[in-house]
Amino acid sequence: MVRENIFAKARSPGRRMGMKACRGSLSLGWAALLICGAATVPLCAQPDGTLRWGSKMASALGSVYSSPAVGADGTVYVGVEVNSTPQDGMLQAVNRDGSIKWTFPTRQWVDSAPAIASDGTIYFGCWNGNLYAVNPDGTQKWKLAVGAIVVSSPAIGADGTIYIGSDDSALHAVSKDGVELWKYATRNSIESSPAVAADGTIYFGSKDSSVYAVTPAGRLKWRTVTGFDVYASPAIDLDGTVYIGSFDGFLYALAPEDGAIKWKFPTGGQIQASAAIGPDRTIYFGSFDKNFYAVNPDGTKKWSVSVGGAIYSSAAIRSDGTVIFGADDGRVRALYTDAGREGLVKWAYLTDDIIESSPVIAPDGSVYVGSIDGKLYAFFGSGAPASGYSRWPMFRGNAVRSGRVAPAPDGGRLVNLATRAQAGNGTPLIAGLVTKGTGAKNYLIRAVGPTLEQFGVQNPLRDPTLAVKPLGFDEVLLANDNWGSEGNAAQIATTAAAVGAFALPPESKDAVVLGALPGGLYTASLGGPGSDTGVALIEAYDADVGAPGARLVNLSTRAQVGTGDKILIPGLVIGGSDPVRVLVRAIGPGLTAFGVSGALTRPTMTVFSAATQKAIGSNTGWSAGVDKGDIAGAAAVVGAFALADGSADCAALLTLTGGAYTIQVSGVGGTTGEALVEVYVLP
Repeated sequence: MVRENIFAKARSPGRRMGMKACRGSLSLGWAALLICGAATVPLCAQPDGTLRWGSKMASALGSVYSSPAVGADGTVYVGVEVNSTPQDGMLQAVNRDGSIKWTFPTRQWVDSAPAIASDGTIYFGCWNGNLYAVNPDGTQKWKLAVGAIVVSSPAIGADGTIYIGSDDSALHAVSKDGVELWKYATRNSIESSPAVAADGTIYFGSKDSSVYAVTPAGRLKWRTVTGFDVYASPAIDLDGTVYIGSFDGFLYALAPEDGAIKWKFPTGGQIQASAAIGPDRTIYFGSFDKNFYAVNPDGTKKWSVSVGGAIYSSAAIRSDGTVIFGADDGRVRALYTDAGREGLVKWAYLTDDIIESSPVIAPDGSVYVGSIDGKLYAFFGSGAPASGYSRWPMFRGNAVRSGRVAPAPDGGRLVNLATRAQAGNGTPLIAGLVTKGTGAKNYLIRAVGPTLEQFGVQNPLRDPTLAVKPLGFDEVLLANDNWGSEGNAAQIATTAAAVGAFALPPESKDAVVLGALPGGLYTASLGGPGSDTGVALIEAYDADVGAPGARLVNLSTRAQVGTGDKILIPGLVIGGSDPVRVLVRAIGPGLTAFGVSGALTRPTMTVFSAATQKAIGSNTGWSAGVDKGDIAGAAAVVGAFALADGSADCAALLTLTGGAYTIQVSGVGGTTGEALVEVYVLP
């Protein structure tokens, strides 16, 4: 057991659950090449996990069960309980320096986590039975009585509709103007906070032991019964799977279509904490058995760690892979999740009482969490924000606590990757392409040598050849030597013009293939006759960008990296109407594990926009930045081989709009060697 590094003062016994106990709060394509031959600025230089401030929210009788939310301007919003007689409560807005910006009194406890709409309106529930809408200046916009105590936190739909549960045993749908649109009745009260999927389906739990899926019109889609009350809130995965814990001690994975139980993971205690999902789709959550768990997407245990108290707090996951949560022993913990250090404590802080509040990670990397000692705590981070690749990295999905998954854009496509490099005479120039989906689509692949002379290229490869094979097989699916001699030369010329490729003279010795490939992994090898060597260009195009069926999800090139004008410069084209999220990697030392000799020992990579000629991303050493967790997670999701932590290989996550881009790869200090460049479309 590793000793915790605790930034702390001595903990006082503090006030325990009080009245809270009465209401039940206990209650894919890299292998083809191998086989075939922008960051957030840290707030300051303080160490990660150092206390920035601990601000007293109300009075000596105050408690913070509510989970804080962070607005676009950095303001932190949190609910407060005041255990006076009569009971009192409020929503407070806190400045980044810990001073109170304003207080909105409710005259009853506020445990609900506030949710912040795109116009800045703050929504939250209260023990007085009201759902409130408060303006960013702290004035009331409206309030609506929803029938009974509200502990549930609101979710905000894409159209602005607010969804919230209540102790009146109903889920309420309320317009952004404060008008109740409908309510869906269950068989017991609802403390679970609803989650809204990309298709608008609302998921939530009830103390009738059930998990519900309800349409935006308020109609039941499905209901799944667990073994006991459901207080936890759902988390929604990349594939739509709904994860939710129950007081029966199991974490459930439910199919979004019909609520079928895909698997359930047992713990030794009740589960009230909501799950958080890592960028590699690992599910993180705590249990009343005093254990914090990491579970694989197939329901098997990845690892677990024991802490000093029951865990109500839902975890938050940073882009560097760190996972942060609170526990009933009063500690806020940050744990490592990377290989070899899973579950080890990175830092911990001891507050003066138990923690049920779920931490929020602000865009600047600051960490905020409440405690029953009545304080809101702020910690310096590493500069890493919440995971930007995970669909559900913290309680309610994001820092504004909207409880909604944003639809993934689907109108963008990876169209083309082209690489110019030295080839021939045993020097490999190999392109890999991975297609995914049903049916076959046409792809245009070109090996250009002699025509490069018209662009001023010196010493081009005089007679390139081209062969396309499926991964792991010697069968040649498509091959060509001189493209003009093929029977489909006219179709090739027409297709090249349609995809924006420059024209090739009909009599040139360049090689081109045009053919249909079903979903799968392929390599395109560019060679030359005998001892001939020279500069060549290999290009792979999706020739049916707008057609349904299989599409390109990965393009890659392995080639020699030289110096000067012989550095490796792949060109990339994005098409379609939506931006495309991509993982770009330039791998040198990582190739040695696959038997590649002469690999580039220390690559550096920069991605440029062809339209602006400006750099939009760069990297030297993939794990040195604050997004190492997201990079590793994204690689795992798309099936790319793992890069060693601390290796000199390069990687970056980018969101690209339609257009052309170049990826420049060179060796640090003028070093040379083979490198692999990969571009993956991320789901």
